[in-house]
Amino acid sequence: MLTKSRILTALVVPVLLAFSAGLARADKAALQEKLGENIKIRLKDVTIAEALDQISKKAGVEIVLSDHAEWKLPQGAATRLSVTLDGPLAASLTDMLNAFFMRYAVGQDNITVYPRPELDHIIGRPSAGQLELLNKIYCNKFALAPPVTQDRVIQMTRQVLGEASFVPYEVPIRISKVLENTVGQETSMPVTFALLLEQVWGSRPWYISTMDFPNQVLQIRLVSEAEFRDAKLGQLVDISFKDKKAETTLQMLASWAGMELALSKREPSWLEQRTSIEMQNVKLSQAIINLVTAMDGTVEIDSPNNRIRALGPLHEMKPQPEQTSKPQEQPRPEPGDYVGKISIPMEGGKYYIEFMLREKDLTNKLRALWKKRMQEILEGPELVEMPFADKAAEQGKNVEQK
Repeated sequence: MLTKSRILTALVVPVLLAFSAGLARADKAALQEKLGENIKIRLKDVTIAEALDQISKKAGVEIVLSDHAEWKLPQGAATRLSVTLDGPLAASLTDMLNAFFMRYAVGQDNITVYPRPELDHIIGRPSAGQLELLNKIYCNKFALAPPVTQDRVIQMTRQVLGEASFVPYEVPIRISKVLENTVGQETSMPVTFALLLEQVWGSRPWYISTMDFPNQVLQIRLVSEAEFRDAKLGQLVDISFKDKKAETTLQMLASWAGMELALSKREPSWLEQRTSIEMQNVKLSQAIINLVTAMDGTVEIDSPNNRIRALGPLHEMKPQPEQTSKPQEQPRPEPGDYVGKISIPMEGGKYYIEFMLREKDLTNKLRALWKKRMQEILEGPELVEMPFADKAAEQGKNVEQK
């Protein structure tokens, strides 16, 4: 039997849910309305982060880069551009982002920039040359009048794609056979190489090779699923994550590899610690291994089954002792304040993995020691700079006393 309080709760909760949903829809509708308004702004040689910030202020709406978008820009948030927007914000923003194969999505509070699916054909951070070739593949249209021959297709390929070559080399021959079957007595309909590659290779992956040397000829490589995953795992990456949960960072690296991440946690809090990671010029597979190892775990990269399995922690995590009494004196710092960090050298000091520590991460004993030391520093005598000779004498005296 329902009591009056239960009946009231049953009535109030749906009303609150409907009210909150209405607010969310209203916020999103307001953003959509902003996208329809005209904007006029000219930006010259600014970073994309600066451009989005100035556009946001001009349009009265927040536009931000996602982590995925930063990774798929030539220089990340520091990628420079010059652009003039004159017209509806939606169309102007689309035109600006198209140059980098980016798109935007409307959320509840802001507009977020994400990479478009076409960028999957570039492994890792794209170069200007790779973006230019990708644009030719998807945007440059051409048509051939009969008769269609292999020589004419090869000639047209060079005209549209420049010096780029195919692997395997017989791809233009396969394209010519497709065109022979579609071109009748009249000129064929304009097509792009992206469409022709789909007809020749189906849904299997292809990607544009990296430019390891100046003036290197780019290759369009048609590969198997396994070869594509291996190429992603073997890419050289520069990683810089500040104050992120280890699990979030691991999820990001797995997404760069295009692989599923399976976690086995022996302790619920494993990978919940916030970390700062700096790695330069390491393979993506090694970066994944380094991160999990540093977090006291083990990882298996199962490329054939498209899965990364991580298990941890390998050692028992010591629980923090419960506080018997509430702190009476100084209030604890805010959640964003730090009291120290741990730096772990990797591969002989080539790079470090850092763990930022808040006061709440310390045991009671360490917290008391930290407070005592801070009190001594704050209340102690002012530090006086000693001459070099006096410093040496003081150090010698300390050694004798020890």
